[in-house]
Amino acid sequence: MEKQFKDHVSERGTWVRLFYMAVFVVIFNVAELAIAVVVVVQFLLRLATGDVHERLRTLGGTLGTYVHQIIAFLTYHSEDMPYPFGDWPDAEAPAPRKKPARRKGVVKGK
Repeated sequence: MEKQFKDHVSERGTWVRLFYMAVFVVIFNVAELAIAVVVVVQFLLRLATGDVHERLRTLGGTLGTYVHQIIAFLTYHSEDMPYPFGDWPDAEAPAPRKKPARRKGVVKGK
């Protein structure tokens, strides 16, 4: 048991992974801030124009996928390193949103 522990502790790959994990924790926090900015800007645009900015919407989606990739790497769910050591997530275009029809005089739930 003690020999196995020493073998695992002395593995160079374990310490290299720790370094990359620390880098991705920092990147995760930056991405979290970027998502917060996208959320606020989208909300303000929605208030001002009644609609959202499609490019920001796409950016928000790719940031969400990117954060998912980071979490998968940090939790050992994946050995694939996210961007900048891997590819940036594809920007899958979200389906167009349909605005709900507004009916005057109709109260929901009755």
